[in-house]
Amino acid sequence: MRTRNATTAGLWLRSGSGSGQRPRRRLICLPHAGGTASTYRTWPELLPRDLAVHTAQYPGRQDRFAELAADSIEDMAESIASAVEPLSGDPLVVFGHSMGAYVAYEVVAELERRHGPVVDLLVVSGVIAPHRKGAGDVHKLGDAEFVAEVARDNESFAELLANPDLIEVLLPMIRDDYRLFEMYRPSDPPAVRARMLATGGAADPDVDHDGLLSWGELAAGDFEAVTFPGGHFYLVEDEPALVGALAERLPSV
Repeated sequence: MRTRNATTAGLWLRSGSGSGQRPRRRLICLPHAGGTASTYRTWPELLPRDLAVHTAQYPGRQDRFAELAADSIEDMAESIASAVEPLSGDPLVVFGHSMGAYVAYEVVAELERRHGPVVDLLVVSGVIAPHRKGAGDVHKLGDAEFVAEVARDNESFAELLANPDLIEVLLPMIRDDYRLFEMYRPSDPPAVRARMLATGGAADPDVDHDGLLSWGELAAGDFEAVTFPGGHFYLVEDEPALVGALAERLPSV
């Protein structure tokens, strides 16, 4: 008989680790708005072989295309936390970029509510702390304006959304993710006990170094903020440097 956690893990997590050996540490990656489980497909090649990389697959895309979008980031994080629970016996790192940073934070907060400090390192990338973010209504824009706004941050989306055959498929999913991102405004988010690292691009128009430092207000333990060359998607532009910095901070076995 399959347990609820095993079922949830199979639905929400995809493994990108190909080493074949038993993992001794685990990294959970949460994609940005419009991102998929393949977002971090190249990371296992850049990380230690004893580290298993698992990426969340949000509903409404790829093999979950037929599913409805989540109602909120908190609801989605609760399900992902249940998927991560069976993995929490190993040293554990949770990374999220942009919208994924808020999902990652909520996953860690939920796991700590259930079990205490089971996550060793939380890495939040490319956004200001949730209690400091403002309101947004990009998700309410007309299609042309919405596509232009999305393309401002992510050139790869601009190329995809220029294809008429893809726009009908991708646009509703990306709009739903922007809705989740913009509606997420927790009034009293808890501080987490996991060690926290905030990262971002020095040329990101949406969050500067002070914005990254705001995450320190939600860190009950050690906190560090690091910037890299590049814009909002610096993690693509400067992937080796980011992954290398992450590797240096992995929990010991």
